[in-house]
Amino acid sequence: MRTVLFTVTILLSSLLAQAQFEGKLTYKISYENLPPEMAQMQGMLPQGQSVWIKGDMSRFEQGMMQGNITVISNNATGESTMLMDMMGQKYKLAISAEEAKQLAEKQPKPEIEYVNETKEIAGMTCKKAIIKIEGLEEPAIAYYTEEIPAARIKGMENIHLKGMFLSYRFKAKGMTMTYEVTEVDRSPVADNVFEVPDGYAEMPANMKAMMGLN
Repeated sequence: MRTVLFTVTILLSSLLAQAQFEGKLTYKISYENLPPEMAQMQGMLPQGQSVWIKGDMSRFEQGMMQGNITVISNNATGESTMLMDMMGQKYKLAISAEEAKQLAEKQPKPEIEYVNETKEIAGMTCKKAIIKIEGLEEPAIAYYTEEIPAARIKGMENIHLKGMFLSYRFKAKGMTMTYEVTEVDRSPVADNVFEVPDGYAEMPANMKAMMGLN
């Protein structure tokens, strides 16, 4: 279960943005059918995440009881930096374009079926996609909008939707997780949102290995 959460909420989270959209997306995360050992600690699971997009830059941020995870990405270079602030320990990990490519190659290639069905999310009309991914108990369901450029998510770089997903629902190990946008804010984003702050130590080798990096 920890592996599933890590793959979806951390590695899944760095957006590859394009210049047509600038703003912030706020997501709510909900859970269904949690196993007993997870249900007892539901309050410690991530409840939401935010994504800022401006030109080639993007910033993903997710908070949980233990701390925060941030990923700052540069679409032009293919590079990104992950920041982990957990229980008072601050670590950073720079991921090169080549390392990002290696991570993508390790992911299964999904089958995407586009369906003639729509759903209103945060005031936007979204189209439905059914995504079959090896390892999931049933196909994932995504609703996306072509008004915002398609995002490539770390850990699932092989999924190429026609637009940005505003809702993503999947089931693994009997548990169902749903990510859904609650707000789309098109306000200008300051450049310093994408700066890597001081005060973070380099991530230890054993933590890098957990992410599939040597």
